[in-house]
Amino acid sequence: MKKTLRLITLAIALVTTFSAFAQEMNSLMFRAGVKSPEVVNDTVTFRFVAPKARKVSVSASWLGYDASKLQMKQDQNGIWTVSTPKPAPELYTYNIVVDGVTMLDPSNVQVQRDGSRYMNALLVPGDYASLYAECSKPGNVEHVWYYSAENGMTRRMYVYTPAGYDRNNKSVKYPVLYLLHGGGGDEDAWSTLGRTCQILDNLIAQGKAKPMIVVMPNGNPNQYAAQTLGIPVKTDVKQYASGFDNYSSLVADILPYIEKNYPVIKNRKGRAVAGLSMGGGQSFFIAFRNVDVFANVGIFSSGLIGASAIGGAPFDAEQHFPGMYTNPAKYNKFDVIYLACGEQDNRIDGMLDFKQKLNDKGYKGVVWEQYPGAHEWKVWRRNLSSFVQLIFK
Repeated sequence: MKKTLRLITLAIALVTTFSAFAQEMNSLMFRAGVKSPEVVNDTVTFRFVAPKARKVSVSASWLGYDASKLQMKQDQNGIWTVSTPKPAPELYTYNIVVDGVTMLDPSNVQVQRDGSRYMNALLVPGDYASLYAECSKPGNVEHVWYYSAENGMTRRMYVYTPAGYDRNNKSVKYPVLYLLHGGGGDEDAWSTLGRTCQILDNLIAQGKAKPMIVVMPNGNPNQYAAQTLGIPVKTDVKQYASGFDNYSSLVADILPYIEKNYPVIKNRKGRAVAGLSMGGGQSFFIAFRNVDVFANVGIFSSGLIGASAIGGAPFDAEQHFPGMYTNPAKYNKFDVIYLACGEQDNRIDGMLDFKQKLNDKGYKGVVWEQYPGAHEWKVWRRNLSSFVQLIFK
């Protein structure tokens, strides 16, 4: 009798388990059957399953994240839908807004993180955006932990190595680009939001950029790694002159680690440093403080140089580096000084003023580029694409 009861209990448990599993799979299959976003010819269609929702819309980057411009309509099956003209080629981000709550589109596995904000991605291929697609000859990205003596921390950085890279082949030496993120970002930003790996893969495969190693560290001195790892920040870090002049660790800790562990060119001709926004300011201090270490510098949309437009003190390069304008021979040693900004970014006037002063003082290698856009990734991806084609020639 007891054996029979046990069998009946087991059977009920199995039926219940399989029933729950079947319900879960049915739910997943139903959700998977909703395609979103769907690009057909010149139209993009978004779909979202929410039978009990009252208002659903799409907040898209190409429309300024104005959710009122893409309001969805619900059909009899509880599926919300909206179609819109396909935007120009670019990598875009968006969210679904459900009854005032911003969330991800569960039908789109392409997700990007910008600090603590998560967004879905939509890549519209074509033109320069073709560089953001996966390449048939991909490189690799390593997540590397290294010791930083400056603050007594074991920290994480991403290291891109190009296709064909062989750590054991000591006869091939690679130049290195040290690439810095902006405020609120971390070591993941340039590879995820900036599509650094895809850009380098494609340009190297096309012969437009030299095969290089790209080091993407965490430029926040108090962070061991990206906040997604759940590691608390360190509170007793070294005090720095400013939020821009706070990354001497790159030369003190990271550069020696890379040159010890990777087959790289160990002279200034084989080194470059660049960054966006906060990272652009850091790059300014790192490069001009170490003209004997770096031969190339890229400064994208710097909040340091364009500070007066965002409530900061006017930028004075001579104050930071005496002789910058009065004795330019002291600093006029770079192969490339790449300056760039978005045309709708209020930092552009300060950046243009700095560029003009360098030109007036006879600095060589000064390159200026501006692209449509504000303080955003679509500008910085293009900056990176241009910069890597100029360096290590």
